[in-house]
Formats: sequence, C-alpha cells, structure tokens
Amino acid sequence: MMNRQCQNTRWQRFLAEMRSTYKSMDTEEKWDIWVVRPIGFVEAWICRWLHIHPNAITIVSILFGAASGYFFFPGQTDMVLIGALLLFFANTLDSADGQLARMTKQYTMLGRVLDGFAGDVWFFSIYLFMMLRMMAMPIPFTSIEWGWWAVLLVPLCGLVCHSSQSTIADYYRNIHLHFLSGRDYTELVRSSDLTERRKAIVSWRGWFEWLWLFFYASYTRKQENWTPQLQRLLHAVGQCPTSELPCEFLREFRTKSLPLMPMANILTFNSRFFALVVSMLLGMPCLYLFYEMVVLSALLGYMRHRHEKMCRELMDKYYN
Repeated sequence: MMNRQCQNTRWQRFLAEMRSTYKSMDTEEKWDIWVVRPIGFVEAWICRWLHIHPNAITIVSILFGAASGYFFFPGQTDMVLIGALLLFFANTLDSADGQLARMTKQYTMLGRVLDGFAGDVWFFSIYLFMMLRMMAMPIPFTSIEWGWWAVLLVPLCGLVCHSSQSTIADYYRNIHLHFLSGRDYTELVRSSDLTERRKAIVSWRGWFEWLWLFFYASYTRKQENWTPQLQRLLHAVGQCPTSELPCEFLREFRTKSLPLMPMANILTFNSRFFALVVSMLLGMPCLYLFYEMVVLSALLGYMRHRHEKMCRELMDKYYN
C-alpha cells in the first residue's frame, strides 16, 4: 500500500513538473498535450541530466527536420513514413528545447531566434524536395507535367503563404500570453528595440549577434506591419506592467482572444504536418499546396480580421 502511494506521489510530481514546462493551456493543442509535450519533457529531462544546453537541442532538431525533406522526395510509402518520423522527432526536440529552457531558466533571445530558424530550415528542405518531385509529376487529371510551374508555385507557397501564416500566428499567441501571464513570461519584443541593440554593436567581433538581430528585427517588423490596430493598442498600454492594467481590460482581452488561439494553432506546425504526410502518401503534393495557399490563407485573413477588430474595440473602450 505504501509503495503504491509513493509511486502515485512520484507520478503526480512528474506530471506537475511536466505541466510547469507548458507555456499556457490557452495556447496548447490537444495533440501537443497528449503526445508531443510528454515526449519532449522526457527528452528535456534526459538533457538536463546530461547538462545539455537548450540551444544544442535546437541544432539537433534542425538536422533531423532538414533530413526529413529528402525522404519525402522519392514518393514510396516507406520513405514517406521515414520522413514523417524524422519530422515528428524534430518537432519533439523543438518542444524539448523550450521545456528545458523553462525547467532550467535558461532563457535567451538567441534561443528564441534559433527556435524560429529551426522551422524555417525544416520546411525549406521539404519545399525544395517537394518542388523537385513535382517537376517530373503530371498535373492531376492531365498528362502535362508540372515542370516550371512547380518552380513557381512551391516557393510562392513557402516564402509568401507559409511564412506569413506562421509569423502572424506566432505573434498572436505571444500577444495572448503577454496579457495573460505578464511581460517577464512572454517572448514579445519590439523591432525598434532590436534595431537599437543591433546599432549598438560596433566591434566586428559581434558580427554574429549583429546578423541574427538584423533578421529578428525584420521578422518582428513584419508582425507589426500586419497588425496596425494591435500596435495602436500596445502603444496605448505602453510600458505599464500587466499587473497594473485594468482587470476588466485583461479579462475582456482574454475572452475575445481565446477563441482565436485554435485558429493560430492550425496555422502553425501540427496541421501542416498531417496535411503534408497525407498528401505525400497519396502521391499528390499539390494537395498540400492547395491546403497552404487556399485553406490556410483564408483562415489567416479571417483570424487577422477578427483580431484587428478586437483590438480596435478594446482601444475605443479603454483608451479613447
């Protein structure tokens, strides 16, 4: 009886520690909660025991994710499944680096940049091999090969659609956490602050920091340009700590922002992963392009409209 109680206690502590590595239940997906986060937590726990830095995990995830693209190229079922496993493992490592950072308090802006860069490398590889595969494939229901149309459509899908969707979805989740959990918890930064920090680097020895600050500032500037009403609201709030904001404002923001979080999640990794694997198993990569360019683009437009309307209403109600 005592042994069972001890086991239950250890299991409860394990679950409590694992949940403490989540950002927020408001922004977590069911698939992540039940599959990705538990695996990532075990990986993070092992890496903590081995004294491995979170950034090292991110670099390993980049290698696995980039390798997955090659296995999607041939089209055989077994190769596609190997690619899917590699990409899934890369995603658990991507979860593990953030969980380890929260477990060990090893937060760095470089880690945040590397985390975003990892996903870019994964999908650059995937889109590259998808393009090469499609060039020699016939357009559905015809005998005409995609040829150079693939060279046009696949980069358009990745550089325009995918990039915008994941960038804005990530921003909306960070904004939600910013008002939910406070400034010190979230990863929200302003492009102007990053630019000032970059300009302060005068020695050539800081070239690497200068470089990633340049690209990170460009990334955040894109988020800001896409969300003018949100920027007005953030400017009105200013540097006021979240704890000092009106409780009514915080409660209303969460109430209106929370229904948008599932949409933001759809625009990130998991839905893309399943759509990619299914389309590759069916031998129709163009289905994935349709999903990205039509379905997800429409969802992004709707979510952005809802979020901007929400910010305008909050601005008019509390700061005008």
